[in-house]
Amino acid sequence: MAHQYKLDPIMGLIGISEYTLMSFTRIKEPYVRRLLGKRSLWILMLTIVMVAALMCLYVFVPGKRL
Repeated sequence: MAHQYKLDPIMGLIGISEYTLMSFTRIKEPYVRRLLGKRSLWILMLTIVMVAALMCLYVFVPGKRL
């Protein structure tokens, strides 16, 4: 999910952005910080839902024919 949106959700929630490889800076504009925060929460929510769905699939579906 993070690759699809090109955003690291943890760094987005903290308010840090990476401009070039291993070059981090704080986000100063409030609108951009709020926008990245919303997108980060959306990515985390999608990831949690996808992981829960796959976990239920692997746990509750039997591995061999009954």
